[in-house]
Amino acid sequence: MIAVRPPEYFPRLAYVALMMHVDRFVLADTFQYSRQSYQNRTRVRNPDGWQWMSIPLKGGQHGRPIRAVEIDQRTVWLKKHWRALEYNYRSSPYFEWYEPDLRPFFGRTWTHLAEATVASVELVCRMLGLDVSRVRASSLPGSPATTVDVVRVVGGQTLIAPEDVVPVERHHMEDVVAFRYEEPTYRQNFAGFEPGQSVLDVLFNYGPEALAVIEQGLPRLHPS
Repeated sequence: MIAVRPPEYFPRLAYVALMMHVDRFVLADTFQYSRQSYQNRTRVRNPDGWQWMSIPLKGGQHGRPIRAVEIDQRTVWLKKHWRALEYNYRSSPYFEWYEPDLRPFFGRTWTHLAEATVASVELVCRMLGLDVSRVRASSLPGSPATTVDVVRVVGGQTLIAPEDVVPVERHHMEDVVAFRYEEPTYRQNFAGFEPGQSVLDVLFNYGPEALAVIEQGLPRLHPS
C-alpha cells in the first residue's frame, strides 16, 4: 500500500497516522503549492488555544511545484518558531528530551520550502521511531507530478488516500482505499483540548508513548 501526499511542516496527527498505515510514503514535492494549506504552516498550542507557525514565502509562489517554492529570507521565522515552541512547551514533560534533536532544525538556513518541510517530516519520523519507506517524488524517474503518475512509477500499488481526496483520485484510478482518521482527545500542555495540532504537541506531552496515542485514532479502511 502506498500514500502520496505533499510534505507538511511538522505535520498533524492524521498525516503521521497515514504514514503508519502504508508500506511506502511518497512526499509529493512535485505537486503544485497551494496557499492556505499545511504545506508551509502548522498549529501549536498556547495559553489562549492555539497559534500558527508559518514559513514565509516569496511572492508569486502559488501554483509552482512545491520543490521550487522559495522561502522569504527577510524574516527571522526560524527564531520566532523556536521561541514559540520554547514558550509554549518548555514546561511539558518531554520538551527537554527532544530538544537536542529538534533545535538544530531551527539553526539552519532553509532556502526552499520543500527542503524545510521534508526535513521536518523526516525529523518527526526519527523522533517517533516511525520506520516507513519514504521517498520524494522529485527523486523518482521522470519526477512525476500527479498521484496517478507516482503510483505508476512505483509499481501500481493500492493507493491509500484521505477521504476528502478519494473522489478526485478515483476519477483517475481504480485501486483506491479511503483513509479515515478520528483524532483522539489527549492530554495537552494547557487547559482544554484543541484538535489539529502538530504532532510535536503529542511528542512533547507523551514522549515514547506518542505513537500509541496517535494509534488510538487509526483508520477504518473502506473500499472507495
